[in-house]
Amino acid sequence: MGDIGEAEMEKDEYWLWLGTIPGIGNVTALKLLNAFGGDIRVLYEADKKTIAGRHIVSEKQLQSIIYSRNRDRICRAYAQMKEKGIQCLSIVDTHYPDMLKSLHDPPIVLYFLGSIPAPEEWMIALIGARQCSSYGRQVSRMLARGIAASGLTVVSGMARGSDSAAHWGALEEGGRTFAVLGCGVDVCYPRENIDLYTEISRNGGILSEFPPGTKPEGYHFPRRNRLIAALAKGIVVTEAKQKSGTLTTVEHGLDLGKDIFAVPGRIDDALSEGCNQLIRVGAKLVMQPSDILEEFGILAREYKKNNITLDNSEKVVYASICLVPRSADEIAALTGMDVQCIIHCLVRMELKGIIHRVGKNQYVLSI
Repeated sequence: MGDIGEAEMEKDEYWLWLGTIPGIGNVTALKLLNAFGGDIRVLYEADKKTIAGRHIVSEKQLQSIIYSRNRDRICRAYAQMKEKGIQCLSIVDTHYPDMLKSLHDPPIVLYFLGSIPAPEEWMIALIGARQCSSYGRQVSRMLARGIAASGLTVVSGMARGSDSAAHWGALEEGGRTFAVLGCGVDVCYPRENIDLYTEISRNGGILSEFPPGTKPEGYHFPRRNRLIAALAKGIVVTEAKQKSGTLTTVEHGLDLGKDIFAVPGRIDDALSEGCNQLIRVGAKLVMQPSDILEEFGILAREYKKNNITLDNSEKVVYASICLVPRSADEIAALTGMDVQCIIHCLVRMELKGIIHRVGKNQYVLSI
């Protein structure tokens, strides 16, 4: 029976215990809780025979529950969590995000660094390929800036590529953003995103259903994706291959009745196959932030742009550049300008920071 006769633990320590019992998932934990009248302390103190009599868990799970009742170990883990600034919310807490309760297996405990979404906070999921193109990265950033400028919050998974660009876009606009991780909230993955991780924790929050210290594993991410889908009012896919992990978030979103949006791409680009297919079967086509915002009756506001002066030639060249990489020769064909003049304009505009070079002498907008 462990040490249940000792001094009573703090409320959150009981929840930390329930959320970390090996072999006990969210659905089983919730059934157990309900079987004991929703009282976590009564469940913790129940003897083996009483728990077995509820006919909810197997013998192996029952042994796991009994073995897990080690007060010293629980209190130690809780103290370490608090030292790291990590907080947890149980599913019965009034601050627990209601939108997560729409899942058939909502997290019994949600861990977070920073803050959690407010009840009235509208969130848009911006997701896409890890190995995204420069186009995908720029689009993610641009859409996030427009969403943040209009007062909405961006939620994503802090993965390399599109996710990271979306988080940065929201932050650059002074907006809030939340990252849902496939590991513990005290584990920055990928490690290269440590600066982003820090900024998100200060301007939104880092969320996870996995206990602190949990390492990222491949099978964690599809589970993580259902939380992103549940938290969001709408899901926007910027780039995705036909068979992409990104699309599992869309599947969860469809099950939950969420609005799905997709950015179109070239028909011969593998990274656009997923988005183009989504549009083909009914996802809303997105080319600018207003395409998302208007769906929810929200007026799009212009996001911050640098006040940079361009001469007449630069204005013509700038108008011909988009998020798809273009060369000086392609710009010349569009504008009728001399190639050498265009090259000089490109160099000046790159120095001004409004475009940047990608690939072999091709340019895109710096959003």
